[in-house]
Amino acid sequence: MNIRKSSWGHVDGHEVFSYTLTNDQGAIFRCMEYGAVVTAIEVPDREGRMENVVLGFDSLDQYVKDSPYFGALVGRVAGRIARASWKDHQLTKNEGEHHIHGGTANFSHRVWKSRVVEDHHKIGIEFSLDSPHGDNGYPGNLCVKVIYYWTNENVWEMDILAQTDQETLFNPTNHTYFNLSGNVKNKILNHTLQIEASAYAETNAEKLPTGRLLPVSDTAFDFREPIQMGKALEKHPAGYDTPFKLEGTKHIALEDPESGRCLSIQTDRDAVVVFSTTNMEEDYMVAGEKMSSHRGIALETQELPDAVHHSAFRSIVIAPHQEYRYQTAYKFTVC
Repeated sequence: MNIRKSSWGHVDGHEVFSYTLTNDQGAIFRCMEYGAVVTAIEVPDREGRMENVVLGFDSLDQYVKDSPYFGALVGRVAGRIARASWKDHQLTKNEGEHHIHGGTANFSHRVWKSRVVEDHHKIGIEFSLDSPHGDNGYPGNLCVKVIYYWTNENVWEMDILAQTDQETLFNPTNHTYFNLSGNVKNKILNHTLQIEASAYAETNAEKLPTGRLLPVSDTAFDFREPIQMGKALEKHPAGYDTPFKLEGTKHIALEDPESGRCLSIQTDRDAVVVFSTTNMEEDYMVAGEKMSSHRGIALETQELPDAVHHSAFRSIVIAPHQEYRYQTAYKFTVC
């Protein structure tokens, strides 16, 4: 296993380094200091062809200019907070009257510090960031670390750690978009998705949770058994930007029958937000074509969005002088 570090450009006078982690099977995991972004994951299909299975850009400038959160570590809080308010704290309003993904110049738009970390069975990069008191309206000085490990079994392990000096909010996620066809040869309509969730969070017209957890049974939100995304979208043409309440082993599975690639996700988080990229018609280019609907699917492990306004949702309030840790593992296999 080996790690290669290289300069990828500059942002606001800071040199940005990228890392290429290669395991003994030749599978590759790439990430960089800007936004702690996962830029590429190259794993084999059933014929052994190594191809990239996540959406990303070819240059740092594109990540700075265009911000669909490709591969980024999002925070302090992923998703929306209604009225951009918590207690007497006014957060940044960056989606109408509401707050989304940590506000402006959030974690995904900053240059993180980095260092190599190694283990007998895996290699990794630790990214660290200090978020000062008042950052986008949040109280408390927050120290954040995210470690991306890459194993010989083609598993990407993500550990997120945080400490604060006063009570604040923390609900991060990684916003990678997956497409298991390899190099975005096809859209994700032929992919099958399975989620261990018997309830989803109802949202209103502004994509904010109403507070109601509804049963998925007999709805377009039932992914308890694998379902082809094309068929799911026929039932729900508006597309998915939907929080699911995980249960049991909290397992999520994505499969592309054509390439034979499978992705199995295991997490200790309470929920996953599924974003199907429906109507995501953009001018920027991905794999040589303009970004368009269903070129990828984001599977964002986190706590349920807007938890601060819904007492039934697991709390995202963290206390001072304690260490908080969140873990998600993404295993790539051939089915």
